[in-house]
Amino acid sequence: MKKLLTLFLAAFFAVTFSTHAFAAGINSAEQSVLANMRTPANMNGTSVYVPDSYINQAEARFNTIDMTEAQASEINSNISAGRAFIEGTGKSSIKELSTEEKQTLLSYASAAAAVLDLVTPAGVNGDRVKIVTKDGTVVMDETENVIKVTGSADITPTVIAVSVIAFLLTVSAGVLIILKKRRICYEEIEQ
Repeated sequence: MKKLLTLFLAAFFAVTFSTHAFAAGINSAEQSVLANMRTPANMNGTSVYVPDSYINQAEARFNTIDMTEAQASEINSNISAGRAFIEGTGKSSIKELSTEEKQTLLSYASAAAAVLDLVTPAGVNGDRVKIVTKDGTVVMDETENVIKVTGSADITPTVIAVSVIAFLLTVSAGVLIILKKRRICYEEIEQ
């Protein structure tokens, strides 16, 4: 009876924690956009990356939506076109771009944002892009902490670890029960 209860509890925890750990997340369309954002531009021999804060904020936004493959394709097209544009300027950094070139780069960012009904309201402000919802909620901005800190720790690694342990316990308990039953059967046959 103890083994059956252990098996049941292990299976219960595995299912409960696994569902929690994987309920939200980034789908393959969103992953492709994040991967494209992480691809550097080669500006006159210098690798220029999208700031990590933008990627983190995009990922936080993607956790609240369900992007389609068509949306991802259009966004990726705009990101790639923007990358090709700045690579073709012959400049070595974003700071070297003229105001007109920055406006052109912003048009690619605006087109990508528009796919998700987002806007870039302020135009070029230094070397950063601000993206907001149509009601003005900030989605992406270098100067604002869009990813809210609530004071609670990220429990995802813990949940995954507990899920793996629960799964292993379930499998181990099942294997032990099967082996014990087989041993009993073999002992009965030998007698």
